[in-house]
Amino acid sequence: PDMIIGMNAGLFAYESWRHVISYLHHKQNIVGVFTDYNEHSGVNCANLGGWESANSLEVNPFRQMRAMPVYCMNLPQFSNGFVYVYNEQEMDE
Repeated sequence: PDMIIGMNAGLFAYESWRHVISYLHHKQNIVGVFTDYNEHSGVNCANLGGWESANSLEVNPFRQMRAMPVYCMNLPQFSNGFVYVYNEQEMDE
């Protein structure tokens, strides 16, 4: 593939994503774009991809605008709220 995309992926929470993260580490020419519900999860997931991935974490301008009610934690949650990129590439012009 040229790109791997995971919406509300929760890379840190689900063991099934580990082989995808390993694959992206070995295939630096493949871009991975992922979103997550909250910043805490986004930080943990982005850090799995190293410094550049962790540095790419930002609020997704295309997120769900209304916060999702979550009663088990006191963190704001939005569907596709935060976005981060593994193996970010420069586009040729």
